Amino acid sequence: MQTQVIRRMGETIVLALLYYIAARFGSLMAVSSGYAAPIWPAAGIALGAVLILGKRVAPGIWLGALLANAVISFDGSNTASLVTSLLLPAAIGTGATLQALAGAGLIRRFVGFPTPLDRTGDVLKFLALGGPLSCLISASVGATAVLLAGRVPPQNYAFTWGAWWIGDAIGVLVVTPLVLTWFGQPHPIWRRRRNTVALPICLAFAVVVGVFNGAKEPYFSPPHLRVAWFVLTGGLAFTGLLGAFLLVISGHATLIEQLVAQRTQDLERTRQAEQAALQLADIVTSSDDAIIGKTLDGIVVSWNAGAERMYGYSAAEMLGQPISVLIPPELAAEMPAIMERLRRGERIAHLDTVRMRKDGRRIDVSLTTSPIRDAAGRVTGVSAIARDISERKRAEEALRDREARIRRLVDANIIGIFIGDLSGRVSEANDAFLRISGYSRQDVLAESFRWTDITPSEYDAADQHALEELKTTGHCTSYEKEYIRKDGGRIPVLFASALFEGPRQECVSFVLDLTERRLADERIQHMADHDALTGLPNRTLLQDRMRQAIAFANRHRRWVAILFIDLDYFKNINDSLGHHIGDQVLKMAAMRLQQCLREGDSVARLGGDEFVLILPLLGDSSDAARVAQKALDSLTQPFGVELNQLHLGASIGISLYPDDGLDVDSLMRAADTAMYHAKAMGRGNFQFFTAALNEAVLARLDIGKRLRQALAQDEFILHYQPQVEMESGIIFSAEALLRWQPPGKAPISCGDFIANAEESGLIVPIGEWVLRQACQQLKLWHDAGHPELKMAVNLSPRQLEQADFCYVVGQILNEAGIPATALELEITESMLMQRSDYNLAMLTRLSDMGIQLSVDDFGTGYSSLAYLQRFPVHSLKIDQSFVRDIGKDQNDTALVTAIIAMAASLHLGVIAEGVETVQQTQFLMAHGCRAAQGFYYSKAVRADAFYALIGDTFERQTRQRR
Repeated sequence: MQTQVIRRMGETIVLALLYYIAARFGSLMAVSSGYAAPIWPAAGIALGAVLILGKRVAPGIWLGALLANAVISFDGSNTASLVTSLLLPAAIGTGATLQALAGAGLIRRFVGFPTPLDRTGDVLKFLALGGPLSCLISASVGATAVLLAGRVPPQNYAFTWGAWWIGDAIGVLVVTPLVLTWFGQPHPIWRRRRNTVALPICLAFAVVVGVFNGAKEPYFSPPHLRVAWFVLTGGLAFTGLLGAFLLVISGHATLIEQLVAQRTQDLERTRQAEQAALQLADIVTSSDDAIIGKTLDGIVVSWNAGAERMYGYSAAEMLGQPISVLIPPELAAEMPAIMERLRRGERIAHLDTVRMRKDGRRIDVSLTTSPIRDAAGRVTGVSAIARDISERKRAEEALRDREARIRRLVDANIIGIFIGDLSGRVSEANDAFLRISGYSRQDVLAESFRWTDITPSEYDAADQHALEELKTTGHCTSYEKEYIRKDGGRIPVLFASALFEGPRQECVSFVLDLTERRLADERIQHMADHDALTGLPNRTLLQDRMRQAIAFANRHRRWVAILFIDLDYFKNINDSLGHHIGDQVLKMAAMRLQQCLREGDSVARLGGDEFVLILPLLGDSSDAARVAQKALDSLTQPFGVELNQLHLGASIGISLYPDDGLDVDSLMRAADTAMYHAKAMGRGNFQFFTAALNEAVLARLDIGKRLRQALAQDEFILHYQPQVEMESGIIFSAEALLRWQPPGKAPISCGDFIANAEESGLIVPIGEWVLRQACQQLKLWHDAGHPELKMAVNLSPRQLEQADFCYVVGQILNEAGIPATALELEITESMLMQRSDYNLAMLTRLSDMGIQLSVDDFGTGYSSLAYLQRFPVHSLKIDQSFVRDIGKDQNDTALVTAIIAMAASLHLGVIAEGVETVQQTQFLMAHGCRAAQGFYYSKAVRADAFYALIGDTFERQTRQRR
């Protein structure tokens, strides 16, 4: 509203200024003071403004007239003159405004506006109504106002009135056409008149004004003043009439142009109609469709090339023939019904039917028939258009078959499939989806559920994300969620969807039942977290439960006990009776340990024969001790497997949170350390972890680390202790003993680190190094003149477990260049008990190579006579603990005597270890032992010192000490 007011105020001000300027120009045309101007251009501007913009511009006309006349008649010499100077312009402005409104009203009423003024009558009426007739108003009002104001004497009133009327009329005749050529409507017509109307008017007006200015003096002065005024008025009137004439001429020109244009359009339409007729004829002729004309009786009267190709008949063959020759016999009743509808004026569109070709082949056609009417509207014939749709029919049949197959595929699919829209409506669903959701096909038809409503609310965010993705990309990525079945149960599914193309926003969705997969995942997860044999939690789940127990204990300031259990003697059962028996024992042990648990306790199997218990403690460590003792008592009970009654035990190490560690690894290491301490304490007991045990473990770890460095930096050396025939005192063999020689330190005996090497597995490379060095040294002694000398090397059980051990031994012998009979390998009694079949095969291969085998430290183990007979053993070495107490302990003395006798009965050699006194040598030789080694003869010495001993014998020494 405010914008409209501002715009109208702008229009008023602009029009007032234009009126004022035009009025000032008109006042310059006045021939002399007291004479009205022979042309008043402002009147033409006022009429044009009202015609174009309407009555709303009336204030602008009045304001412009007020300003123009106030400037001309202003007299401020006294109050009366001042009042007159204001009232007179106001009256004249009112007359000018009423004149413009009246002229515009008359033109709109009798001519019409907007108008092109292309008819003579319209031009004459336009100029007469807007000029001479309407200008009577302004002349009457203005002349009377001037008379009343005393500005004109009464005797000059008539002349003043006439001059006023003529000036306004000429102003309308000259200026109004100029205004319309710029702003009149229709704009294209008025714009063309700028050259044919506006330009001549302007030229004529310029000539008259030029003459007026050039001849103003002396002709426009008394006594010729009135004559001159009439001459000027006549010239301006001529200009106005010229404009009227040009308007008439231009109007006729416009009419002629319109007639010519109309005729041109008619000719163009006729030409286009002829071209269309020719094109239609070409289309009919070249169309692949059969286009046939026939009478109401069915006689063919036109037959195009398409009909010839489609039916096989030529035009000559079909013209004048009944159309029924194309109709199969079974469809004979079809034609009368069609003709009856055509006679009624009905059009039959796209009737699918069958027709006969000339060769007898049937074709599917789509038939459209229309009645042909004459000028009176009567139906006189029929036009028929037939299109061969055989291919389309075959395609439709193939499509129906494909749809049927797809339907069978969807219905028989194990994946649930349904079709619906984005609002949730389900329009179709296959059997698999119905089985998954629990709904029936009747529920789908009744729309009793929506696919958006059968998802639990916790999946709303996932569903919304999928819906946005579906709208954006046309499909959504598959994701897992659950459905609420009709019976209220939940079922896990994998869901995916895709939009159909088109505006309906329908989608097809795929639903896969994940129940079996979830069960399988749970089984896999159980397998990943549990031991396959016993069903107990494995190491992974154990660590998780330990972390939970530690976190709980930390929050509530309590303790957690970790019991590390290792079954004693289980390896013997595995090796002797087989793994299937061992597996049964492990299952039974797991069940017994579960029965020892309290509520909240956990048991896990780490692997092999190792188990771990997790005990959250409410009290002190005595609870852990009671559970440990209960586990020991349970595991010491006989295990009845098949026909065997098997006896086991257990060693248990216990660590406590937070005293022995704050995390899983530290607690497990502490419990493992305590368990090994329990084994060292004789097995069948439990031990709590202590700081001293930790120090021992750290020491073992340090030794293990240093051992690796020692092997890499060649810090090992060999010492050799002689083995002597006691009767002759001759050295017949040397036992290679390992020493560790750290730089700058005294040698370390193997007893201080060999257990660590066994535990870490370093004994395998160390043992190979010892064997290679000993054989190379023996070769040097052989080459030095002692070919009868032999070498004894200790063999570790870990070395014997290597599958290529025999090959490595043979390779070392070949590299050293010594015979296998010169090498003796010393084994322990435990090697005769463990993995007996494997050990028997390995030792037999070594014996077959010619290597001598002896049992070291005999008497300390539990080997039986059967094992000695079974294994290829060549000699026994009596342990020094028995030899040391000969003559002091009756049991040891009797045991030594028995070992010598047993060896003799088995045809085995025997050698005594740790011989230190002459009495011992005398006793041994008296009972049949012929060989010995020990400090009595020599301690283990370096290779050079040993070489010095070889040249001497111990016979003299033996005799002297006797």
